[in-house]
Amino acid sequence: MQQIPGKIFLAEQRGLLETTTFRRYCTFQFGAYLNEHQVPFGSLLALDEETLAGGQAVAIPVTTAACVFVLPLLGAVRVGTSAAGATRVEVEEIWVATVPAGGTLHLLNPYEADLVSCLHVWVGVTIDSVVASSQTLAFEVAHLTNQLLELLPGSAGALPCRASLGRFAGRAEAEYHLRQPGAGVFAFVLAGAFEIAGRLLHANDGLGLWDTRTVDVEALSNEALLLVLEVPLLA
Repeated sequence: MQQIPGKIFLAEQRGLLETTTFRRYCTFQFGAYLNEHQVPFGSLLALDEETLAGGQAVAIPVTTAACVFVLPLLGAVRVGTSAAGATRVEVEEIWVATVPAGGTLHLLNPYEADLVSCLHVWVGVTIDSVVASSQTLAFEVAHLTNQLLELLPGSAGALPCRASLGRFAGRAEAEYHLRQPGAGVFAFVLAGAFEIAGRLLHANDGLGLWDTRTVDVEALSNEALLLVLEVPLLA
C-alpha cells in the first residue's frame, strides 16, 4: 500500500525559549522563535508547549488573525486577550478564541508556588475581519479511552480547524476520517508512543500528513495520549 505523504517534526528539534518566568517549546517557527527549517504546516501556525513558573505570566503578540486554543496539561491556567479579563481554564477543559491581528494573548499561572503547563495552538484564518470572541469547552478523560474524541466540532462559530484527543492502551487502534476536503492532519503525541500512517512517533513528536482522507493510528504503549488536528493546508 502506498504511504501517505507527510513530514515528521521530532521532539528534539523543537525550538526552546526560556527565561526565569517561562519555558516554551515550539514545534514551528513562530513569534520570537525563528527557524527556516521549521515552517508552519499549512494554516497551523504554532503548536507550543508552555510552562509557567509560580505566579508568572506571559504576553504573546498576535501578529496574524487566528483561531487559538489552549489546552491545560498540568494545573490550571488563566488565559485571555487581556490580563484583567483572563478566564481560568482547568485540565479537562479547552479554551477557544478567535483573535484579530494586533492583539495579545495572555497566559497566567494562578498558583504562587506551583508550575503549570499547557499547549497553545494557533490556526490562521483567511477572513479579512475577525471579531474577538472566546469560549471554554469541557470534556471528560474517561470518554477518551481508545478513541479520538472531537473537542472542537468545527461547526460552532465556523472554526477553521478540528481538534480530537484520545488516550489509548497498548495495541489499541483507531482511524481518523477527515471532514474537510483538501485539509491536512497534524498528529502530536502528548505521551507514550504510536505508529501513525506507518511512522513511529514518541512523546512530543509531531506528524503532518496530506493527500489522504483517512489516518490509521495504533498505540504502542499504555496510557498513550494523542492530539489530532485537522487544518486547511492553505492559510
